[in-house]
Order: sequence, then C-alpha cells, then structure tokens
Amino acid sequence: MTIDTLAMTAICHELRSLIGAKVQDSVIASPMSIALELYANHRRHWLLLSAHPKWARIALHTTKIPRGVDNTTPLLLLLRKYVEDGRITDVQQLDLERIIVVSIAKAHESRNSDDDEAPVSLTTTTVKLIIEIMDQRSNIFLVDEHNMVLECVKRVPAHLSRRIALPQHTYQLPPVPTKADPRTPVDASTLEGLTQSGDLAKSLVSTFLGVSPQMARESVHRGDGVVQTSIVALQNLFTAPAEPCIIRNENGQPIGFAAYRLTHRHDSDPVESMQHAVITYYAAHEMLGDYQRRRDALRSRINEHRERLSRQLNHLQQEMTKAEALEQLRWEGQMIYAYIHSITPSMTQLEVDGAIIKLEPHVPPSQQAQARFKAYDKAKSAVEGLPDRIQHVSAELQGIDETLAFLSMADGFEAIESVARDAMQAGWLKANDVPKQARVRPMPPLRIVVDQATTIYVGRNAYQNQLVTFTIGEAQDTWLHARNMPGAHVIIKSGGRPVDDAVLQRAAQLAAHYSSGRTDSAVEIDICRRSAVRRIKGGPVGLVSYHAERTIRAQPSATHHSSVT
Repeated sequence: MTIDTLAMTAICHELRSLIGAKVQDSVIASPMSIALELYANHRRHWLLLSAHPKWARIALHTTKIPRGVDNTTPLLLLLRKYVEDGRITDVQQLDLERIIVVSIAKAHESRNSDDDEAPVSLTTTTVKLIIEIMDQRSNIFLVDEHNMVLECVKRVPAHLSRRIALPQHTYQLPPVPTKADPRTPVDASTLEGLTQSGDLAKSLVSTFLGVSPQMARESVHRGDGVVQTSIVALQNLFTAPAEPCIIRNENGQPIGFAAYRLTHRHDSDPVESMQHAVITYYAAHEMLGDYQRRRDALRSRINEHRERLSRQLNHLQQEMTKAEALEQLRWEGQMIYAYIHSITPSMTQLEVDGAIIKLEPHVPPSQQAQARFKAYDKAKSAVEGLPDRIQHVSAELQGIDETLAFLSMADGFEAIESVARDAMQAGWLKANDVPKQARVRPMPPLRIVVDQATTIYVGRNAYQNQLVTFTIGEAQDTWLHARNMPGAHVIIKSGGRPVDDAVLQRAAQLAAHYSSGRTDSAVEIDICRRSAVRRIKGGPVGLVSYHAERTIRAQPSATHHSSVT
C-alpha cells in the first residue's frame, strides 16, 4: 500500500493549515525519516517525513515522535541551521505528482561591520523540504532558495542514476511519464484504445498520469465496467472533495486507505481526515523512535552471537584443512614401508608416482614410517565428528540469518518481540534481552483466503515457517520460498486441486515480499510440492531442504483483496 496522488492532494490540503507554524525542533526519527516539532494555533504538532522504500509518507502526528538515530547526521545539522526557529510559509503539491514542497523561512541576525556596536539587521533565508513519495525511489531533499540541494536522506551518485541526488547539485524533478491528463477531455484515439483493452483498470493506469491501481479499480466499479462512464468516474475522483477511508481486515487491522470512498470494497470505513487514515495505517506497519532502537538493539545482540559462531566455523574449517593432510601422513608411511629396501641412509627424499616424500638422513626408514603413523593416529581422534560440527554451525548461522531477515521485516512491536522470543528460545539471545512483559504470545501465520477452496499461509518468523510447512501444510500442497535467501515459507492449500496461475503468482509475490529481497524489483521464487520439503537434521527451527523445484520470478508485494488474518 502506497500513498497515491489523490491521497497526497488531501494531505497537502490538510497541511496548509500549518502555514505560519514555527519549527521548534527537528529529529532523525529513523535512518530514512525526519520529524519536525511545530507550534501552531497554541498547539504542538509533529510532522513526520519518511523516505522508507515501503512506508514512505508525510503525516502530522499529535504525539511526540522520538529520536530514532543517536548520531548527529549532516542533515540534522543543516535542519538545525536552516529550519529550526523558522516558520512554514507554504505547502504545495506538484501537479499530479506524489511530491510535496514545504517552504520554511528563517530570520538571521547580521551586522554591517565587525564593530560590535554596529547596527544589527535581519536577513531571511528560505529553504524547501521536498518530499518525494515514489516507493523505493522515495527521498527527502533540503533545498536552498537557489534550488541547490543542501542535503538529502538518500544520496544517489551519477554512476547509479542520471538523476543525481547529492549536496551541491541542482535539484531536478523526476521525469514525467508521457501520459494523458485524467482531468481533461479524452481524445478519440485514447478512447478507442481503452475500449479495445482487455483489462480496463490496468489500461487506465497506463494511460493517465497520476492514476493508481486502486483509483482505477474504483473508477471501473463506479462506471459498471463501461469505458466512458468509468472515465467520468475517474474525472470525478479528481474534482470531488476528499472522503478518506481505511480498509480493515476481519480482525480490524488496517490493511489500506484511500482519499475517496471505496465503493468496490466492503471492508472500508470512513475516517475524519486523511492524516488519521495515514497515521492509523502506518502505525500498524512501521514503528519509529523507541521501536526502531529496539530493533537495532536486538539486531546488535544477535549479531554478536553470529560473530562468535563465524569465528567458531572458521576455526573448524581450519581444523578440517589440517585433517585433510592426515591422509597424506598415512600414505607417506605406507610408501616408506613399500620402498624401504631402496632407501639408503643418505637419501633426503623419496619419489613415488611423481610425488616427493621428504626423508631424514641417517634415521631408519621404519622409524620415519612409524612416526608418521603415530602422528596420524593421534590427530585422527581429534577430528572425528568435525564434518558434523561444521554442518551444525553452518546451519545455525543460516538460521540466524533467517532471524535477522525476519527482524528487518517485522512490521510492528508485536512482530519485533515475536522474533526476539524466537531468538531467545534458539539460544541466540539471553533471557534478560527479552523482558517478561515483551514475551508476547506467538503470532499466527498470515492467512489469506483466496476463495472457498484455496487459502494461502505465510510464515513471518522461524517458528511460523515450521508451523506453516509441517503442521498446516500437507503432502499435496504447494510450497514456495525465495531462492537462496532468507524468507517466509508459503503454503497454498487447494485441497489437492491444481493451483490457478494467478493464485500461484500472488503467493510468489508474498514469498518475495516476506524475504530479504523485498526491496528488489523482482525475486526468484522456488516452487515444489510440500512432500519435497525436509527438515535439516540438527538445524535450527524452520530450516529446511527441498528438491524437485521449479523457479519463477515475482515482484515483492503484500497487497491483497482477500480476507486476511
């Protein structure tokens, strides 16, 4: 779920009530977001600007947003210099774009000479905070009055993009797609193309600028699937006053929002403002401040255990290398005995099949052979079981990597602490790392009811993965997992019936989203029958092997139009 053009329009309209507000403080709420404390109309507000690749937004909170990054960043220093104690002079949305520009003016004292008694004059500098909500390319720019970038949340050098995002470079607008304006009359050729399209909603998105898939589906529903009436419904969305709503699942959890009534969905409820819709939705998905620090602290503690295991694995692998040399000792002893009658007291080496065995002159050959056999027998007992130990540590490291991936993907406090509890039970965290009040009850796997005969289950931590695969999943079910990366186990239960391609693609998108590749444009997903999946003997919970798989590519996505629990 991302903010669309009409949601940005409604947000901008509501934020214009802050014109004249004083900026009293600024904090880095997370590595990808900043928060400004504002004072307006005798009240404090906290404006959050986020460039998160999935949860990018601009939202006005009524409660304080805590600091989420302890370091003083260059952006924070510049905010203190140019923004704190300034006043908001304007809030504008770029036409049909998910870009909002907040202008801030700040007065500075200056003297006309070096004389302390010289008169003081006031000069005003104006800067702009530009918030671009563009999914993975979302960004926040601090720009001066000459349109020069002072700093940005995500720096993008020239070798990564033609649109450079760096300090001391001119701010450039994103390229605008060549599409029609949805607010103007539609020409005959465009109308004919839409009439011939097989998927009208999809065609509306590709034809008109600023139209999201949700807007297109709503327009088609209001227009009863007829092209001309659907276009009129779409135009009405752009001209009608905002009617914010929130989409909730059957448990009451927010799973989406819109700036207009969603007549094509039965699970949407009207809310008082666009800000309320945005804050309610994102509060269930990304926790800032203290929650972010909690996530970082857990990641640090788990990584400490991982580093110890990595050192242990390195040591075991070195011992294994030494063990491989033991066979050489035994072979040399055998060859010395085999050629003992040809060895003279002055010989320094023995050549056998092109291999050289070093000898000690004047030491009886039988004694040299026995020394090698003795060294072999002594070392052999020390390396027994070494391959099993290496396999066990390697599997545990893989399990930790899975846990760290799930920690990064955890979408709220309950999910974060659920991963922490799992890590504690696996021995990667100590009991005092997870307070008793935070040891929440196990979260159930994500459940998506596609239809009466088909349900998708998604594991969002190690124990859920095990539950999904080995308790919920049955031999005939379809099993999915991101290829060669940590991620969710996904099961499609279809009662043994063939799985529809659209359902398979939807499950693959979920497997991609709930994997460490969720920020990639596409992820390879392995698919096999549940009967081809096996637990790794002695490995951590949720770690499996599988065979007879096939692979497809899927774009990470967690959006859905079905019942979710």
